[in-house]
Amino acid sequence: MRERAFATAIVAVVLFVGAAWARGAEEARIDLTEAQIRAIEAAAPAQAPAKPAQARKVLVYGRVPTHPDSVPSCFKAVEIMGRKSGAFEAVSSGDPSCFLPENLKQFDAIVMNNTHEGTPFLPWSFKELTAEQQKAAKDQEVVLKKSFLDFVSSGKGLVGIHGATCSVQWPEYLEVMGGAYGTHISGEVFVKAEEGDHPVCAGFGAEGIKVNDEIYIFREPYSRKSVRVLAGLDLSRTQDPQKRADKDYAVSWVRQYGKGRVFYCSLGHTPPTYTHRQVLQHMLAGIQFAMGDLQGEAWPVQGGGR
Repeated sequence: MRERAFATAIVAVVLFVGAAWARGAEEARIDLTEAQIRAIEAAAPAQAPAKPAQARKVLVYGRVPTHPDSVPSCFKAVEIMGRKSGAFEAVSSGDPSCFLPENLKQFDAIVMNNTHEGTPFLPWSFKELTAEQQKAAKDQEVVLKKSFLDFVSSGKGLVGIHGATCSVQWPEYLEVMGGAYGTHISGEVFVKAEEGDHPVCAGFGAEGIKVNDEIYIFREPYSRKSVRVLAGLDLSRTQDPQKRADKDYAVSWVRQYGKGRVFYCSLGHTPPTYTHRQVLQHMLAGIQFAMGDLQGEAWPVQGGGR
């Protein structure tokens, strides 16, 4: 009975005015210069860290107004990484209806691309809709949230890039992702692998990497008791931001959610980050980990900060 009621609800909300979603779909446009695209192409790994178990398809979801520079760069970087390495096919979208169960079932993983908004599952034009359309959109949001959670918990993959942990007014989503934005620093920093033998960290090497980016400092629900931190600020070469007493400045992590796998990387605010060879290696490995093609430990290492 409950399943039938849920199915009826899906049909009801899908049938509401379809034009309300059109603007959201347009927000996935990719508008980069040829030089920017060539730079991403040159930096993208030519070989995937793992051989795909089958043909893979990844949904990359983001909307340009949230981060006008980084969102298009991330769209293009994921598309190029998948194609160049043969690891997956990427589909970019800013249309929330792609999270409907019948649409989501074709994908092996979701990449939340700098979503950085309180309601990523509502149409971008929500405030311009009529009261009736807003109600229909809110009803559909309930369906989309359940579909999203079911997708990951059933054994699929979730990847968060940079702003995917920022400003989302949905506590359960932040629990799944593993943390929430607290504040940030910007500039040149050094990042090191905390688990150098973890396959997702292979691109960092023993020396770590230098990046010029916006670095997040996380708040709850972030905890090393719930995520497995893979990389963090190298405080031997980077000035302590003095933002956390425990000096715990995680940059990327993995975790398990139900049967699914989650990878989050806070790098990716500035477009040049998507032309950084080692960052792209890390992201590609993380996507393959989330899909289950790259094997690695996901359970947290118990303990506090470093």
